[in-house]
Formats: sequence, C-alpha cells, structure tokens
Amino acid sequence: MLTYIGLSIVVIAWVFQLVVSLKNKKNLSISFVILYSLGVLLLVFDGFNAGMTTLATINLISLLASLSVLIVIKKK
Repeated sequence: MLTYIGLSIVVIAWVFQLVVSLKNKKNLSISFVILYSLGVLLLVFDGFNAGMTTLATINLISLLASLSVLIVIKKK
C-alpha cells in the first residue's frame, strides 16, 4: 500500500513541477522537491518492510539526492 501512496505522491509532484515549468519558470519548485521527497520516503519504508533492500537502498539514494537539492534551493 505504501508503494501506491509513495508513487502517487511522486506523480503529483512531477505534474505540479510540469505546471510550474509551463509557466516559463526555469527553477525547481520547493513544493515539488518536498512532495517528491515525501513520496520517495514512503517507497524507502515500503522497500525495507518488504525485504527489497536493493530497491529500498536505491530509493534512499534518490531521497538523499532530492534532500540535497532542497538544501541548495533553500540556501539561494
């Protein structure tokens, strides 16, 4: 169930970013990065709970990368 919720949040985040990008804004939206990170966090939890450690670890790396982007955006 967490997989569906996590992936749904990731899709919502991408759709939100697409709408923002279509308005000629070239920067990533902070809301997009937060939603994306939340969705991936759920995927990480679900992966570890299901015993899929490789998939969960890859998602964890993606989460760390997105949180790093969030830190960089916030500092600007």
